[in-house]
Amino acid sequence: MISLLIPLLLASPAFAEDAEDGDFSFIEEGEQNRKKFEEDRAPAAHIFLQEDEDDVMPSWDGPVEDSGNFDDEEDFDLDLPSDDHAGMEMDMDPVEDMEGMGPDLSNRRPLGNHFPLDISQSDLGATVAELPLLVARNPSDLTGDLWIVADVYLDGVKVSESRHFVSVASAATLGPTYVWLKASVPVAAPSGVVEMRVFAAPPGKKEALLFVQKAPFAL
Repeated sequence: MISLLIPLLLASPAFAEDAEDGDFSFIEEGEQNRKKFEEDRAPAAHIFLQEDEDDVMPSWDGPVEDSGNFDDEEDFDLDLPSDDHAGMEMDMDPVEDMEGMGPDLSNRRPLGNHFPLDISQSDLGATVAELPLLVARNPSDLTGDLWIVADVYLDGVKVSESRHFVSVASAATLGPTYVWLKASVPVAAPSGVVEMRVFAAPPGKKEALLFVQKAPFAL
């Protein structure tokens, strides 16, 4: 047994010496491989970021004069044709400019019987009864919501009904406010009489008769 241990003891120093010389050689080899790998790799991202920060942004030359900005304290001229538009200047008051563009309504009360009932042939081939109704001469005439109803009769028989809702927002600001009471008349004879009965009332109230218009027709 002792004879077997002696050769092992004699060989152990040599093994230890080999270990000291060659066991850690893989570290040096790995370091060399790492350096070679890093040389083949692309540069790190922070290198590009640093370069971007160091770059100077290009500057562009702006227009010498900025025509899009106007100084409120400076006057500027707007070139307008003078000869072609002579005499077309409008007064600053639009109400005065509207005078003479329609009938004088100063003596006509709203919702009155001021216009004739018209019976005509429509381009679509139907017989139509139409009646304009003055609702307000100016916005102050209309103080609340209003329903306007027109019952249409043909030879004494009711054939249709037309309803219009008018509110304060319906009033025209530059002229009078109208509604057009219009209905198709189912004519079954070459002549006859159309009658239109006009009513008005605030919402929720019973309509009151304003007036009655009649018009004969002959096709």
